[in-house]
Amino acid sequence: MKKILNGVLAAGLVTGLLSSIGPSKITEASSPRKSQISSIENLSLNQQAKELTKTEKRSRIMNSLKQALPLPSTSEINKLSKEKQKSLMKEIQQSKIPYYSPDRLIIKLKNGTTMSIIQKSNLLSVKNVSSLSKDTYIVNLTQKQDMKALITKLNSQTNVEYAEPDYAATTLTNDTNFTKLWGLKNTGQSVFGSVGVPGMDIGAEGAWAKTKGSSSLVVGVVDTGLDTTQADLASNIWSNSGEVANDGIDNDKNGYIDDKNGWDFYNNDKTVYDGYLKDDVHATHVAGTIAAKSDNNLGVVGVAPNVKIMPLKFLGLNGGLYSDAILAFNYAKAKGVKIYNNSWGGYGYSQALYDAMKSNGGLFVCAAGNDSEDNDSEDLGFYPASFDLSNIISVASINNMGELSWFSNYGKTSVDLAAPGEDILSTFPKDWNAEGYTEYEYLSGTSMATPHVTGAAALVASQNPSFSATSIKSKLLSTVKKLSSLTNITVTGGLLNAKNAVIGDDDIPGVPLSSTISGTLNNSSDKDDVFRVTLRKGEKITLNLTGATGTDFDLYLYGTKAKTVKINEDMVAHSEKAGSSTESIVYTAPSSGTYYVDVYSYSGSGSYTLTSKQGVTAGTYENTSSNIEYVGSWSTSKNSSASGGSFNIGNNSGTMANLVFNGTSIKLVTTKNSSQGIVSIKIDGGTASEVNLYSASSVYKSVVYTKTGLTSGRHTITVSYTGKAAPGSRKSSTQVNIDSFIVN
Repeated sequence: MKKILNGVLAAGLVTGLLSSIGPSKITEASSPRKSQISSIENLSLNQQAKELTKTEKRSRIMNSLKQALPLPSTSEINKLSKEKQKSLMKEIQQSKIPYYSPDRLIIKLKNGTTMSIIQKSNLLSVKNVSSLSKDTYIVNLTQKQDMKALITKLNSQTNVEYAEPDYAATTLTNDTNFTKLWGLKNTGQSVFGSVGVPGMDIGAEGAWAKTKGSSSLVVGVVDTGLDTTQADLASNIWSNSGEVANDGIDNDKNGYIDDKNGWDFYNNDKTVYDGYLKDDVHATHVAGTIAAKSDNNLGVVGVAPNVKIMPLKFLGLNGGLYSDAILAFNYAKAKGVKIYNNSWGGYGYSQALYDAMKSNGGLFVCAAGNDSEDNDSEDLGFYPASFDLSNIISVASINNMGELSWFSNYGKTSVDLAAPGEDILSTFPKDWNAEGYTEYEYLSGTSMATPHVTGAAALVASQNPSFSATSIKSKLLSTVKKLSSLTNITVTGGLLNAKNAVIGDDDIPGVPLSSTISGTLNNSSDKDDVFRVTLRKGEKITLNLTGATGTDFDLYLYGTKAKTVKINEDMVAHSEKAGSSTESIVYTAPSSGTYYVDVYSYSGSGSYTLTSKQGVTAGTYENTSSNIEYVGSWSTSKNSSASGGSFNIGNNSGTMANLVFNGTSIKLVTTKNSSQGIVSIKIDGGTASEVNLYSASSVYKSVVYTKTGLTSGRHTITVSYTGKAAPGSRKSSTQVNIDSFIVN
């Protein structure tokens, strides 16, 4: 049956993002090297976040605080009925204003400063102080204080790194009425009159052909209470092997007594689900999408049905606080968790939350928000999804036709990808049956899109145990299914594709090549990892491979006509050192197009690192260099005064030259004379600079253009004919020429 769930679960106001609805069953040393086999027929994802200065941290905190308002006190909220609490939280969330606890704040002290300085402060009415992380403390006050004035004063203290409110987080619910499951397998089924597009799904079945996840991998669900007895979840709930259940002893000495299945940071107790009157369905529904058990003749299956779920409750009916989320992260990290589902958020910027996620080392999959807002806006970030951290994936929602959901937040630079988030069937708590719900209901929201990505991340991590958070993120973002509906509103412009993320690199077309890739190969089950890269004519590419001790991995480059890496047809370069996994290729593309890099296990199994550098590096490149791509009609004029004894001349429409380089600066050297005109120069397709090459008398080896301060990496300089004569010259003086380029 279908029920309408109106309300918001506030977490100090972290916004969870969902909506409801109902069921559908889902349902070798002696072998030759590849170069001997005969023929038979670009994302920069791992960039580290810039380290913020103390001034920058305080500035972000104070900017967020300008619009913030205090929550009602906990005692005031607890006097309300469950429905009135939900109604209040919904009003708060829809206001898009940051709310904070009126009697609790977070203070980070300067390194080496002791907690006693807080306890003795005459600015604070301190009730108690507890440690959040190194040098960072939760401060509970005996009474309400003017939080804005207090934060301002504290941030002026020399021994305070920063002070900030303890912001609230929420989970938002929006109901819709569809009755068909489509996120894992879309056959084009009609969902209450909305006809889906076949294949508009995450390709779960294709991924399962490779893996359904590892039972040793644990995913942290940081959310509301989670029903660990739900039939489709019970066998996949994490169990703390170091703890004896209900003996009243902290057996594993981690500071939490009887934490057999996680912890409730909202109530600070072992009970991770407190029942219908005190908890919501949110976490239970999220967990089902990640890891509901497969092949058990029950209602649904998760994206990664073999992995374990660690319940980490920090949200109650009246929300939760960022500081409790941080405690949950710390707890899970100590237990080895490396992937976190975060179907919640808020509009308050928290430096403490930023610091905790950055230092954790895990991958945080975060809901982008349900307010139809552009998260790129400087005035309206949705956190934690909007943090500029390399270990965060921000997730938007699409419907069964591949369109951005009407409620979903978006952002060309701040929201990474989309996943199915409308009308998603998943698990409900058992005790909600008495309230008219079944154990499987439909909800909608970016909260529902997020666990699809978390499940796919778990599949990738299960297959590649050595992958870092950024490697998992790179794999997911580089294998999306491109959709025109997502172009320019997400970073990748694409829909999560679990199949491609798990098996898409076995053969052509492979996955996009990035500057550094960490992967694994298995000589019996996963011999090839294939990456695609687009090269311009004349573009140089340098590839370097290193592999684990005892392995013999080879490196291959295939040309634009290659159809498969299983044979050597159109293999344009290779490196095959016997008994070694240290290989390298340097290649200059003879034509523009897509090329394919293949890392192959000749023998052995283990990890590898592949680095790539595109473009020529520091040096002087004469007009005759094969690395320069000449387009249109060019001629060569020999002259001993030129730097290399000649220069190339163009004087026709469409004439241009391109050089791909890897560096931070470049110079163009030309000859200036009375036949020359105006040349157009662009870097990476940006704004054109027009340079005058005219001179009444000849001037050789003239540096006419210099560009410095470029970001280290791949760039393209384009030199083009304009047909324009210089002021004071004859109309026929329109030539352009190239003597050389100097790269640094």
